[in-house]
Amino acid sequence: MRAAAAALLMTVAVAACAENQSPGESGGDGAPSVAVTFGVGVDPAYSPIYLADQEKLFQQAGLDVTVTQYQEGTGGLDAILAKQGQVTASTESSLLNRATRGDIRGLAVFSQSPNFIKLVARSGITDVAGIKKYGVVPGTVNEYATNKVLDSRNISRDSVEFVNASPAEMPALLQRGDVDGYIMWEPWPSRGVGNGGTILLTSGEIGYVYNLVIGVDGAWYEANQETAKKVVATIGQACEQLTADPAKAGTVTEAAIKVPAAEAQTLLEGVQCQVRDFTDEDIQRYDEIAQFQQDSGIVTQKADAASVMVRGVA
Repeated sequence: MRAAAAALLMTVAVAACAENQSPGESGGDGAPSVAVTFGVGVDPAYSPIYLADQEKLFQQAGLDVTVTQYQEGTGGLDAILAKQGQVTASTESSLLNRATRGDIRGLAVFSQSPNFIKLVARSGITDVAGIKKYGVVPGTVNEYATNKVLDSRNISRDSVEFVNASPAEMPALLQRGDVDGYIMWEPWPSRGVGNGGTILLTSGEIGYVYNLVIGVDGAWYEANQETAKKVVATIGQACEQLTADPAKAGTVTEAAIKVPAAEAQTLLEGVQCQVRDFTDEDIQRYDEIAQFQQDSGIVTQKADAASVMVRGVA
């Protein structure tokens, strides 16, 4: 009986070791892959992460990655602050905001567009001047873009009302007249149009091209730089596949968040999916965003964009 029990324990131990190995490891001298929780939002812009997850690109790279969805891109950043996640994807604005609260760093840009973020107004409003109540998601790129809209028209913040809500609530608030407009990433502007709203402008028209950035827990990054670089490279591979076959973006988005494939593909038109390093121009623009956040009282201290964004990873 003791011999049989010992044999059983040995079998279980061997099986457990096998389960911890990544696909690229032989089980000999290779160390088990580091477990990574990757937080993302729920809109088509995250399609390269959806694809990497569904097509098992992380696994093929020898990575142990679990993709977790949050209603907002800031969810993954908050998970890092709570030590519940290691990697996330978010706008540069949201990352800079959260970097004032803990050690969060950006590793690379993977998506950018001048027209993915749009200003939608409720039925009957045909000009920005007619918007008196703005829907705002505090601490996100939506708040930054809202102020870009106001600045572009020389409208004082004190002359309008800000209504705080989640992205998913905005279309219904617009339809009921609880807000007059909001500037948001897709699919929420299109949902607003479906509720009778009208697109008045895109972020590019007010001088803002959004960036989606791969962010990490700073301490985790220092201890796991090679794993982090593999994650960035895998997202780059996913972007290459989506660029070669744009229809894939719709397919993986529909599977991940139930937005119809054809709609998701349309919403992503004009979005450049490419992993790249930060440029001097990026850092300058990020510094302006960080300054705006401090000047507006969104944060009490300004993030140092040059320190937060780690160059040379992509």
